[in-house]
Amino acid sequence: MSRGPGRPAKPTELKRLMGNLGHRDLPDLNNITHLPMAHTPPTPPDNLGEQGLKIWDRTWSMAITWLSPASDIDAVINVARLADATETARVRYMATSEPADAKAYVAINKAYTDALSSIGFDPIARSRLGVAEVRAATSIDKLLERRQNRAKVLEPETITIETGAPNNNEANSN
Repeated sequence: MSRGPGRPAKPTELKRLMGNLGHRDLPDLNNITHLPMAHTPPTPPDNLGEQGLKIWDRTWSMAITWLSPASDIDAVINVARLADATETARVRYMATSEPADAKAYVAINKAYTDALSSIGFDPIARSRLGVAEVRAATSIDKLLERRQNRAKVLEPETITIETGAPNNNEANSN
């Protein structure tokens, strides 16, 4: 059954975590295939350029917890190649300012953005994957952070007063 436009479906993992409030049947955990997680970044393809290698390294360092080298490697290769193509198209358009080059740059950049989204590199895609949630700091969060920072800076000084000796403030006031 296909969902129409509107809110995306909540990931099954998130439903399990929140307690399945809709009480719909969820897939049996015994029937789920667990994909192997990458422990180290896979070796990049030989034909990647500078931008492709940068996004390759960034992808495997940031998304290593949700990308599987067994099933997602082709998607990451596609993203890396599109990063190179986007840079090439941008450089060409900047050199020529031709409308055809601008159109090509926009089309390739759109494909690159879509590919990044498909591997979880935007907030909506991560929420669909149930991977991470970015939330704005509330006023209370900001206040607590300022209080903690102030407490670190203004740690109380230890003042030792010997018995029988006058306090410096008392001696100066006489």
